[in-house]
Amino acid sequence: MRADERFLKTLRGEETDRMPVIENSLWWDQTISRWAGEGLPAGKNYAYAMRDVVAIQEHFGLDLLAHWWARPYTERTPFAKVVGAGMGAVDEESYEKILLPTLYPEPRMDDDFIRMVKKYKSEGKLILELILDGAFWEPREYMGIEAHLYSFYDQPDLYKRMLSDMKAWQKKAVEYAMNVLPFDYVTFAEDVSYNNGPMLSREHFDAFMAPFYREMVPVLNGYGLPVLVDSDGDIFEAIAWFNEVGAVGYHPLEAQAHCDVNELCKRYPDTAFIGNFNKMIMNGGEKALREEFERLKPCIQRGRYILSVDHQTPPSVSLQDYRTYVRLLKEYAVRG
Repeated sequence: MRADERFLKTLRGEETDRMPVIENSLWWDQTISRWAGEGLPAGKNYAYAMRDVVAIQEHFGLDLLAHWWARPYTERTPFAKVVGAGMGAVDEESYEKILLPTLYPEPRMDDDFIRMVKKYKSEGKLILELILDGAFWEPREYMGIEAHLYSFYDQPDLYKRMLSDMKAWQKKAVEYAMNVLPFDYVTFAEDVSYNNGPMLSREHFDAFMAPFYREMVPVLNGYGLPVLVDSDGDIFEAIAWFNEVGAVGYHPLEAQAHCDVNELCKRYPDTAFIGNFNKMIMNGGEKALREEFERLKPCIQRGRYILSVDHQTPPSVSLQDYRTYVRLLKEYAVRG
């Protein structure tokens, strides 16, 4: 079975030969640096470009997963260089004169990336993800965390204008992407939740974010693309909100934020999930790893679930630890 076919069938809860074997959130760059000193082929000189990511996946025998992030920024955009910094408080004038002239470049993918994807797609080995900025994510990049949260009250018209501008550009970017490569699904980068749940109310979601998604999701579905949402933290409550505007799946389901995919599967039986393998036990030996796989086994058997590390394999995990994890992942992908 083709890797992309297996992936999409699993999201829909249809029968497959096995669960996809993927690394959804990749690895920290420090993790790759450590592994290079422990025997990961150093001759590749990993620069962490997408070709390197795919090469590492091939090395471990994973199903290949690549993505293109349609970035609305340019090198001149004054967005958050440090998490939470941003421009500070943005008003209509600064948006018009400072920010907007730096945004929304002509969408373009690297030629080497296009060639690589076409090669692996022709061989049936690759799953291709399109990433778009979400309606919570992008304004925060410009305003910074505090000003962003105040903007729901103080600058609602500006917030909605930002989303309108981004939406128009994303439609153009999606049309370009689908004319170049056969993407399989879309993830909206959101990070709308942290450890204690959503960072905005349901009322604010309905007023600001829901209209954006109600327009964008049908556009994406029109290309045959299912829509997933990526948020850190505890996303239990927010899943219901996103489901109502057309999302069908969620990742990475961080175990440290009390996300238990078994409970999520019970609460949202028609929803797809990716992730939730607790990265903090990955250096605990085979017994600890197997216990974690057993915890997740009911969802593997249920379907609509793809097991993966809950949010990037950390540098505390040795190369041998990861090889053990991958060996067990392949075992449970079949017998789960």
